[in-house]
Amino acid sequence: MTEQYGKIIEDLRHRGTLEIGTDFEAGVWSRVHQIENRQLARGRNGLAAIMLVTALSVGILSGGNDALASSRSSFLSDSPDYSPSALLHVLP
Repeated sequence: MTEQYGKIIEDLRHRGTLEIGTDFEAGVWSRVHQIENRQLARGRNGLAAIMLVTALSVGILSGGNDALASSRSSFLSDSPDYSPSALLHVLP
């Protein structure tokens, strides 16, 4: 692999800088920007896919459960000791 890079660098050294266009650097950075945008899009799409699969799995797994109403009363709200009149020490 490094031998190939060495050959490419030697080839560029022999050609000189006159053959490289003035827009070469802008083209390189444009290409880097395109590659980076594709990688970010892939990451966003992957995250969206994971979220979708998770949401569908939770919905499917929890959809079959019965909803049961509780017949127990709440200790805090149904007790006469905690009613507003008892807390304010007012007789009903």
